[in-house]
Amino acid sequence: MRRHLVAALLVLPTIVLVLLGLPLAAARDDQAVRELTHVRTQQAREMKDLASEVVRSGDSAGARARIADFQDRTGGRMQVYDPAGEALVGALCVLTPQEIRSKEPVEAALRGDFLDSAEQRVSWRAKELVVAVPVIEAGQLVAVVVICSFLDDLQVDVMTAWTIIAVIALLALAVGAFLAEPLARWMLKPIRYLERAALDFAAGDHHARVPVDQGPPELRVLAETFNHLAEQVQHQVRVQQSFVADASHQLRSPLVALSLRLENLEPYVDENGAPRLAQALAEAERMSRILNALLLLARSESQEQPAHPVDALAVLEERVASWRLVATPRSVGIDIVEGSDGLIAAIPGTLDQILDVFLDNAVRLSPGGGSIRLRVVADGGVVAVQCQDQGPGMTALERTRACDRFWRGPGAVPGEGSGLGLAIAASLSRANGGEVLLERSPTGGLHAEVRLPAWQQPAARVPAGPAAIEARRR
Repeated sequence: MRRHLVAALLVLPTIVLVLLGLPLAAARDDQAVRELTHVRTQQAREMKDLASEVVRSGDSAGARARIADFQDRTGGRMQVYDPAGEALVGALCVLTPQEIRSKEPVEAALRGDFLDSAEQRVSWRAKELVVAVPVIEAGQLVAVVVICSFLDDLQVDVMTAWTIIAVIALLALAVGAFLAEPLARWMLKPIRYLERAALDFAAGDHHARVPVDQGPPELRVLAETFNHLAEQVQHQVRVQQSFVADASHQLRSPLVALSLRLENLEPYVDENGAPRLAQALAEAERMSRILNALLLLARSESQEQPAHPVDALAVLEERVASWRLVATPRSVGIDIVEGSDGLIAAIPGTLDQILDVFLDNAVRLSPGGGSIRLRVVADGGVVAVQCQDQGPGMTALERTRACDRFWRGPGAVPGEGSGLGLAIAASLSRANGGEVLLERSPTGGLHAEVRLPAWQQPAARVPAGPAAIEARRR
């Protein structure tokens, strides 16, 4: 966008300079030709009396001297012709008889007419300028005064004017180009801040804000509007999280009481009502799990805790040892096929909960005799913990929705799961600056992976020696 704005800031002045500069230069050229034509016309008219004297007396000595002086002063050529086109002043031949008939001003003058500077169509690109003034006495044409001027000097003046205009235009464009880049940066700086804040806000950083003292007034208003919107959204998120946490917490006590009362009813229920009582207890247990999951989800999204170094492989081994107690009766094997040593930067206890979600889904959905393969892979600044099962897996569309809250797959067994497990895992991973990825496993099941940032060892502070202390004092 910056390049487009800079181009627009340069193209617009260029168009303006072209649209104004070219007509100005052309008008200046036309004005220069007209001025020269007017001057030569006045000089030709000043010769009319002398031309009449030459026609009456036949003495051309005075006219010859006058013409010679004119040619010395101006560099032009002058001659007086009779109505038949014959030169009247000695051997000063300005135009041949053929040229006389081909020059429009001379031909008009021989007819007794005169073409003034407004009627003559003369360009500065022509080689010479021809001006012809008829001399009329008693209503009769007696002579024609002709002046021819080469336009070399005029062309030099015109080219000089064009050069000056071009230099001024280039200087203006250079100044525009020099100012366009910082002007574009100044105008787009708030947009870059807005883009960065929007991306951070979308990634979960609800404290992202935009500076309101940068750029044009219109963009400052936009920045203030974004900040106001972000505050409103942050407030609504806090209200929602507080509601979920408070509601879940408040519902736990009556739910526990309900479960206890259902259990106390067991001695008083006959054989026909026992299955229904068991179903009621199962539903109460399921509701308890949902409330616990909602509380965990609310805490993961509302609390900001510092990250600490966590041994991913040690956590994985500890969770695998616990889940083998559940998987073994189902004839499901759990193995760590690869383990890379590496510390991750995470909130203590969060990786355990993420792995519990992965292993819970994998154990429940794996067929008897299946196996679950886990690995820890360190890749640069990221440590990935992967879990692959041999269950039914998910389609591409299902994988895109699997981390949504309360979403359950089409093949989910009624009464099992809450639809919050992967949503909790994704929320916990985001709280640690990581992400959860779901892909198709090479064995046909689901490949679940959590990628978390590796722990970066803080730079050790070297105690300052005497030389360093002395340098600081200076």
